[in-house]
Amino acid sequence: MNLSGEASNGPRVLTARHISADISLPETNNEINSTLLCHSYDLDPDFETYFAALQTYAWVIFACGLAVLLIICALYVITLRSAVKHWRDQMHHVAVVLSIYPIVAASALVMIVVPRSRLPAEAVAQEAVMVALYHFFCLVIAECGGTEQFVRSAGGADLETRVMPCCCWPCCVIPRPKLHKESLMWLRYLVLQIPIIQGLIYFILIVIWSEDFMLYQGNFVYFQPFIAASILSGMWGVVMCVRAAISVGRAPRPRFLVIQLVLIIVKLQCGLAKSVPNMANLSCVMKLHPGVFASLINNCIMMLEMLLISIWAWRVYSSPPGKDMEKVQRDRVVVAVLEDNMRSIEVKSIKDGIDNKSFNNNVPEI
Repeated sequence: MNLSGEASNGPRVLTARHISADISLPETNNEINSTLLCHSYDLDPDFETYFAALQTYAWVIFACGLAVLLIICALYVITLRSAVKHWRDQMHHVAVVLSIYPIVAASALVMIVVPRSRLPAEAVAQEAVMVALYHFFCLVIAECGGTEQFVRSAGGADLETRVMPCCCWPCCVIPRPKLHKESLMWLRYLVLQIPIIQGLIYFILIVIWSEDFMLYQGNFVYFQPFIAASILSGMWGVVMCVRAAISVGRAPRPRFLVIQLVLIIVKLQCGLAKSVPNMANLSCVMKLHPGVFASLINNCIMMLEMLLISIWAWRVYSSPPGKDMEKVQRDRVVVAVLEDNMRSIEVKSIKDGIDNKSFNNNVPEI
């Protein structure tokens, strides 16, 4: 038997003697092979590969996303026209605050169409929310009549510092300073640092991402504590300002809530969407990496959420501010009446005590 001669005749399949070469073997470990194939897809695909994987669904998703974005932009214009009746002097703050809904929706649409633009689009959306938070703070101060009027309306009340996220131990030992100009200036700096710090962090992240995508993936976790500390401290300042405005009869809480929801969506929801493929063993859909598909679903949901919140914002900003002033005035009248009654009771008790004392003095001793 000439092995070298047989080997030169062409390619051959070597099998064990008890297995026939003519019998086809069934595939084994299909689930493991599918998982390996699934995660072998690019986590950062180019547009051509991404478009081919979506097939005919691409045009449907793109067209629906564009339609939702146009509706949100139309709602933005309608809300501005409704708000100008009540916020004419603060329209620049209102315009910036309301602009987060079309900006976040546009960023989500860009991430839907071009998956490689995820980090820059996320940076734009989150920076827009941070800038809107500072303008919302300025809007609350302006609604209260400015810094001096705000301080006079507070009447020397204490600034409530034990609010979210610093309402539990060990933050319960934080002192409560008086509400004056210095404390409001301190709150302003606390809120102003959010867009500055977040902008610097995302600038560094984009530089790392442009250099090496995997380097960004491996080092993003080290930036998260700084991002969280900046946002939580800034939100603490905004919540303290809102609580102080409520104490003087204003009602900024609904407007604060519509911004707070957007912040939760762009931070927590997007963070969970990134973590789901790592926490669960997801299968591939349409030849896309599970992380890319999760990002696609998250961005579609985010656009619908921006549409619903835009409708809510239109309802909120169409109503005039300061609806709770009458209630506060009634409360102040009630408090004043109670104080007068307590004062009269104290005077009466003192008078009775004096009368009893004089009576005891006039009683002859036996």
